[in-house]
Amino acid sequence: MNDNPTWQVARLDDIERRGRSIPVREHLGIHAFGINAFTPGEDGLLINEHDESGSRQEELYIVLDGKASFEVDGETFDAPAGTFVFVRPEARRKATGDGTILALGGVTGEAYQAIDWGEAWSFHSESLLAYGEQRYADALEAVRGGLERMPDNGGLHFNYACFATLAGETGDETFGHLKRSVELFPPFREQARADDDLAAVRDDPRFEEALR
Repeated sequence: MNDNPTWQVARLDDIERRGRSIPVREHLGIHAFGINAFTPGEDGLLINEHDESGSRQEELYIVLDGKASFEVDGETFDAPAGTFVFVRPEARRKATGDGTILALGGVTGEAYQAIDWGEAWSFHSESLLAYGEQRYADALEAVRGGLERMPDNGGLHFNYACFATLAGETGDETFGHLKRSVELFPPFREQARADDDLAAVRDDPRFEEALR
């Protein structure tokens, strides 16, 4: 990769893999927009089922090689290499296949802001695996381990609040982590108000207090 500070070149194979994720944005130091690539897991999963209602982020998926099958709002279609799939925030989406997908995202009318996971990635990845299997207590434990090492990672604090809520731990500590996440990364304020993981505590007076 070129070391010139005004431009860089990298191949996918140059970028250290994080499981099936290829952190293009962090590798190149991009801050203007979100961009990452994904390869399939053993079960063929490329993009896990989700929506972006919480983040309000529009996403564009590009199938770089191989082929994929997308399901968007219950409609399934094939996506061979060279296919572009544009998805608005509220749409539920997932993808499976044997190819590589490049994902780009951003919020309409807002400057892009993102968290660099860096050394926190292993804890984040472990927690998301448990979260996807609805093992919320295990997801929370992984986040706790990450915060012991990186106490100022806003993403870990936000995930702590989400996973703790799902695990039924809704004491002051949970709201403390939510508050800290917003202090470290202000976009979490609006994301918290829309994230379904926090639905159980949204009517609690401590919720809005944490977002001030």
